[in-house]
Amino acid sequence: MRILSLYMAREFLKLFGFLMTSFVGIYTIFDFIEKVDNFQEAQVATSTMISFFILQIPEIISLLLPMAVLMGTVLTLGLMAKRNEIVAVKSSGISVFRFTLPILLLSLLLALGTALINETILPQTKAKTNYIWDHLVEKKPDRLYSKEKFWYKGQNSIYNIGFYDANTQTLVRTVYYHFDKDFNLDRRIDARRVRYLGENRWAFISGLYQRRLDGGGYQVKPFTEMVLKIPELPGDFKRLHKPSNEMSLNELAAFVRKIEKEGYDARRYRVDLLGKISFPFVCLIMALWGIGLSLFKEKGGALAPAVILGLGVALLYWVSFSYTRSVFGYSGILPPFLAVWLPNGLFSLGGLLMLSSIKQ
Repeated sequence: MRILSLYMAREFLKLFGFLMTSFVGIYTIFDFIEKVDNFQEAQVATSTMISFFILQIPEIISLLLPMAVLMGTVLTLGLMAKRNEIVAVKSSGISVFRFTLPILLLSLLLALGTALINETILPQTKAKTNYIWDHLVEKKPDRLYSKEKFWYKGQNSIYNIGFYDANTQTLVRTVYYHFDKDFNLDRRIDARRVRYLGENRWAFISGLYQRRLDGGGYQVKPFTEMVLKIPELPGDFKRLHKPSNEMSLNELAAFVRKIEKEGYDARRYRVDLLGKISFPFVCLIMALWGIGLSLFKEKGGALAPAVILGLGVALLYWVSFSYTRSVFGYSGILPPFLAVWLPNGLFSLGGLLMLSSIKQ
């Protein structure tokens, strides 16, 4: 039995490694063809361009690894069926679950590996590729951000911001400093929240207003809500907002706790947080589907349909995972946990049903 397990593991890893390398290579080639003109127009150094495509590899691996698991499983078992090895194994009294267990265990290890990449490597490489593309290629203003507070220099003003919620166009725990033409502080506004109303109008909510008097000193006045017209727009603060895909799991979890502690809606970030946890398990789900599709019929002619159906299953999963997360999760139609784990649950159930339908 140990020999069979090693044989299964070896055959699966050979095909998985070939497919993973091929997928990464093909994706990189097409991405290069699509973006090389942008790099040339922006006059970005060749070394920087090469670094960009190399730094993208961890993200490509994370995205395509489940597909490689699915296709590797289908091809491993499909080729074994063509050589009548599946019939020989089953005739010796070994169940389908038992002789495919090495593939399931390896898929679980690959899922953990994906989670490790997403947690340690991907946030750093994603931040660097975003910087190269946004700042060096598309010439967008450089982003500045911090875990705790953000500083932004506006027109005759400086902002000290707790964090910026791009979805509601709201600045939280903000101090607004305004200076005269001689760069003397003439106004300071401390606000718990600052919300954009449109046409350069911002509502400062629950805070303290300080204004310098002509004779010296400052007038201090608390306020519940105060509307001011200032030149800065929400788009100016977007660059202060660190995207979820540039945060590790621990960073994102701390960010969610911080927002919720302040009493604000953290639904979108909680959905992204749970998505980081749930997505790696798709490797195991795809292995279940690969086993079911490749062994639904034991004849060699079932290999081609199994590959086509496998591609369809993978595409359907990507669409359903993205749709339920962005449409049902971000909007609040479904609770974050359900919006993220529902596709995994349904596809896991489908994979188990496929597996149970196979003649043991």
